[in-house]
Amino acid sequence: MFAAQIGLRALGAGILSGAWLVGAKLYAIVHAHPPSQASMGEWALCAVLVVLLVAGNALLFVGPGLWRQVPIPGRWSAALIEPRQFDVLLDGRTVRASKHAGTKGADS
Repeated sequence: MFAAQIGLRALGAGILSGAWLVGAKLYAIVHAHPPSQASMGEWALCAVLVVLLVAGNALLFVGPGLWRQVPIPGRWSAALIEPRQFDVLLDGRTVRASKHAGTKGADS
């Protein structure tokens, strides 16, 4: 497991060094010509730079934690196990309990 952590973090550092090379190329392109509209190739190079930066930072700083299981609350899961209640007030027991709590609070 330790070797996997080192390997993933080294891969992240390698990807960031590739991003540095792409950024240097973009810097040279931008400063070599007078200001004008960006070409599709320059936009593509910017997109590659962003993807490399995101992937490199994720691997370098998080490493194998990217694949860790994360518990998801039932309300956010894609598959509902039971029918969803649209509103708490639709449940008669909740309405009576809240009315009873309201009158109890008003008496005291």
